[in-house]
Amino acid sequence: MTGNQQPAPREIVLARFIRLCSAVLSTPIPQEAAALTVNRISELVRVDRAVLVRLTGKHAILAVTGGGPAAQDSSFADAVDVARRQYKKQQNPVVIPSETQNTKHQTPDPEHQTPNTKHQTPNTKILKVQQAMGGTSILWVPLWLDRDAKSPPAYALWLERWHGHQWESGDIELLQHAALFLGHGMARPRTAVRSGKPLMRFLVVLALLIFLAIPVTSSVTAPVQVIPDRPHHIFAPMDGILKDLFVQPGQQVKADTVLFRYDSRVLDKRLDEAYRNVAVAKAKLMRLEGKAHRDPEARAELPVQQLEVRRAEADVDFFAKQQARAEVRTVKSGVIVLDDPDALIGAALRTGEAVLSVADPSRTKLRIMVPASDVGFLKKGAIVKIRLDSDPLQSLSAVIERTGFEIKLSENQVPSVLTEAVWSENISEVLPGQTGSAKISGETTCMGMQILRKPLIALRSLTGL
Repeated sequence: MTGNQQPAPREIVLARFIRLCSAVLSTPIPQEAAALTVNRISELVRVDRAVLVRLTGKHAILAVTGGGPAAQDSSFADAVDVARRQYKKQQNPVVIPSETQNTKHQTPDPEHQTPNTKHQTPNTKILKVQQAMGGTSILWVPLWLDRDAKSPPAYALWLERWHGHQWESGDIELLQHAALFLGHGMARPRTAVRSGKPLMRFLVVLALLIFLAIPVTSSVTAPVQVIPDRPHHIFAPMDGILKDLFVQPGQQVKADTVLFRYDSRVLDKRLDEAYRNVAVAKAKLMRLEGKAHRDPEARAELPVQQLEVRRAEADVDFFAKQQARAEVRTVKSGVIVLDDPDALIGAALRTGEAVLSVADPSRTKLRIMVPASDVGFLKKGAIVKIRLDSDPLQSLSAVIERTGFEIKLSENQVPSVLTEAVWSENISEVLPGQTGSAKISGETTCMGMQILRKPLIALRSLTGL
């Protein structure tokens, strides 16, 4: 010991020596042995900083007093690396003096020379470290295993004393004895202690694989719309212009209710002309009948005029029926189904063109636009779960009745196939026009395929595989 510090009794030093060596020899992992060595070496002798040096390998510094990661690219690390290269084959402790000591003591002081120690001229990098610490005295202590040169040490201690405090022969001799035990403590083969993290990762991966292998019923989701089931369609009875529309979408109507009316001005004109033609034809017929008794030509023209009267009467009958058709009525009661009423007013209708529908509100079915990529899941009779936007918490059951073949764009501009489904039960409170989502169940598959199917499709489309 130096300065005012009194040397500890030998019994205490021996007890500390035994505790330190026992702790290093009993540690289960090398990192703990290295930390114990650099942090508790000061229990034996005064040490301001201790560094455990690995004599082989890329990085020299293994542990430093105080713990924490050691910077391997600093000037201090370079100095330690220089000492490692210079003293790696050394079996005995080496005192690395400061530059001041070298200039003061051209001849080594006998008090600091022992059979086991010798002075060496320090490298420039080591001198910079010593100067930064205000005169550091460094002791290089190889953790030797055997006196045989065939068993070189694998580790060494870089021990520092700051502010000009020198190493004493008693301390060096004590450290020389401790180095043997510490060297065997560091070199002792240890059974690797596995942390719980790899086991936890394995359990997580195993649980994930089991989850992905769980059998589930495959399903697809698609937008759905409630539409009338077997509505009564109203077709245009003749060509013409629709003048008046008397109903609105969703309106409840009874049988024989007027739905719309054509612009009948042309029909009225033609009917008037037909009536005049009948009158003219009948007048001519009466004249011919009066002349027929005396005039053979009048008697011969009489059958032709009779045909002309019947033709004129037929025209009257035709235009009268057409005029009656100008006012269209429904033969069934129900709810009006019509997309755009404003577009009908003034529209030119052709004979047989569908104008609107009258549906029974208690009879509805479902129109589902299934994405084309999911059509393979569709089968007639598949179960469908419906959730309408008006009541998203309620689930209604339906069954696939028909699947189309033509691909069309849905409202979301997704290539889809039209599919129709009917209610599994008699449901009368759901009105036509409502929208929602449909979940169509398919065959049994694994959870992984159900989750990863669409990402795999997207990846295949992206990569072209």
